[in-house]
Amino acid sequence: MRERLAELWERPGIRLLAYVVFAVSMFALFLLLTFPERRVRQIVTVQLEKALGHQYDVTIAELGMWRLTGAKFEGVQLKERVSATERVGVEGGLAKQIYIERISARFAPLGSLLRRGATVNYQVDIGGGVLEGSFTQSSSRRLVTVQSDELDLRQSTLLASLLGIPVFGQLDTDIELELHPSRPVLTGGEIALTGRQFTVGPTTLNADSLPVALDVPMTNFGNIVVRAHVESDEGGKDPRLVIDEFQTRGRDINTEIWGHVELGAQMGRSRPRLEMRLQVNEEYVTANSLGVVFNMAEFRKGRHQDWYGFTLGGTFQDLAFRGAATAARGPTEQAAEPAEEAQD
Repeated sequence: MRERLAELWERPGIRLLAYVVFAVSMFALFLLLTFPERRVRQIVTVQLEKALGHQYDVTIAELGMWRLTGAKFEGVQLKERVSATERVGVEGGLAKQIYIERISARFAPLGSLLRRGATVNYQVDIGGGVLEGSFTQSSSRRLVTVQSDELDLRQSTLLASLLGIPVFGQLDTDIELELHPSRPVLTGGEIALTGRQFTVGPTTLNADSLPVALDVPMTNFGNIVVRAHVESDEGGKDPRLVIDEFQTRGRDINTEIWGHVELGAQMGRSRPRLEMRLQVNEEYVTANSLGVVFNMAEFRKGRHQDWYGFTLGGTFQDLAFRGAATAARGPTEQAAEPAEEAQD
């Protein structure tokens, strides 16, 4: 056995491999023993708070190495900064809190070569599933990708925290977004979402745009398909998010949305130019005593047969929501009407 090992050691390839394994092992051991956890955690916390516009306090429970060239953050919590005077207007009088199980990120040398820019691969465990993807920074663009497979929304608290309403179902995502290299502006990309048994509620919504608190019952939207893309002029000017397909087919409600959103530097300043329509199961309306809601002026104005149509305009900070019977007919019928009139 010793003679066999000695014979193998004499081969240059075997010795080179052994030296590489030894060097990598020693490097990994050095990182594990000298990893400046406290300092790195402090730097990451400050940078995250800065990226979020100092609107959230960020805390990280644990930090460690991930696959030698990366870091892993566990128990990441974001708590909205709300003053005493603002707290009255927040639902339940409490600041919004977002909890993420784990965030892992590492430098990707091969991906950097292929994409011609510094690339970081990441994984985000949000409970019920993992979002994974990459971020690439080059002199000409920034590229972000996000994928998930059968994300269980029932077990994840992230989406419910963001929307302020309980969410259930499964979701698949495939997103690739291109941003300007130095400005927070989308310049291109594709979005694809597929959901199954998507359900929201029950909850009570309190918002400045609502005259009274709105009780939202358990509502099943069923299967969801979303396809959209981002387009812009040369140089990334006038970007817009175009809805290619957006529909839900469920037990309680069917919906369709079409149009585009003119994207601003901040989400609140983006200008939607959208139309939508929804079809509601009468048993759902009766069981949840929603007749008063669907008898409101904008619903009556937007009714056509068994569909309700609406237009969304203004900005997301000051959204104009109006009933429109033409939208209730759907995008296909609207497109056909001008052609029929021309024939007449």
